[in-house]
Amino acid sequence: MAKKKSNAGDYKPADEELIEAVAKEMNSKWAGVAYGEEIEELDNNRRSISSGSTKLDWALVKPFVEGTINEIHGKNGSGKTTLALEIAANATLMGKPVYFFDLERKLVNSQIDMIPRLNRKLFIRIRPDNGEDAVNKVHYCVSNVPGCVVIFDSLTQMLPEVEDAENAEKQTMGTVARLAAKMVRKIVGPVERNRCMVLFISHITTNMDMYSAEEKTKGGNAVPDIASQRVRLKALKGGMIKDKDNGNTVIGQMTKCFVVKNNQGLSYKEVEVPIIYGRGIARSLDLLQVARDLAIIDYVPQGGWHTYEFNNETKKLHESELLEIIETNKEYRQHLLNLIKEVL
Repeated sequence: MAKKKSNAGDYKPADEELIEAVAKEMNSKWAGVAYGEEIEELDNNRRSISSGSTKLDWALVKPFVEGTINEIHGKNGSGKTTLALEIAANATLMGKPVYFFDLERKLVNSQIDMIPRLNRKLFIRIRPDNGEDAVNKVHYCVSNVPGCVVIFDSLTQMLPEVEDAENAEKQTMGTVARLAAKMVRKIVGPVERNRCMVLFISHITTNMDMYSAEEKTKGGNAVPDIASQRVRLKALKGGMIKDKDNGNTVIGQMTKCFVVKNNQGLSYKEVEVPIIYGRGIARSLDLLQVARDLAIIDYVPQGGWHTYEFNNETKKLHESELLEIIETNKEYRQHLLNLIKEVL
């Protein structure tokens, strides 16, 4: 029997003209197509939303970019909701509407009041009936309001309809994880097209496997897999912030922010952010600590003296005195920010 003749010799690689012609046709007919040389320009046109902390913004390079899904997670009392409200405030300053999905039913007026920069006219609190209702409403927001910000607090408290309808003793393992995966698949397209930003809040739980002490987030792996940036928060032991002028009263805590995943820069950076109870991130203290670490401000630990240099004026000041200047003098504050940007 005669062997079939091979056509391998008939192969002809695509030439430059064919590649260019096909690329033009794809670009005219298909959505979501970008030439390699255009990708950088398209990415640079997407604005980022500050976290409210100079340290964390530096660690993330471009924090919480438009068109992305992100996550912050940690244990109770680590400052997750506080950080989320700081991000919400910065988003409203940019003119972006913020939809805060309060599945935990814990967000109250006093928490919102601690962030005075937050524009309440652009802040909407939403409390869905169940998990499926939350998925549909998140999808509605990102599909119909371009540039919006959605904060989902939290994945842990999503109640699927099957759990709501069935008796409490019935086992419904994995329903929250499947629902979270469905939501991510449903919203990822509209989020990118409409340049929205979605921020999921997750709780850390200890793995019940006796052979593993690893800490994991609830709600499955869908959000961690798709998230552009993930930040883990942890309240530092012994990291209490005290008011030295008022009998060393504890007024806040230092929170460790560990960048677990970062598509905008290097991962695994770690910073410590000061959070004041009832006031949110201590932005002036955070800025002072960065300037001190970068040697922009000379600091003498013995006596706690800081060198203030601005407009041909030099002074030796204590921390509380310099913090007051940073808070009240906008020109000096911007001066420090500019010097930090030059160094970084």
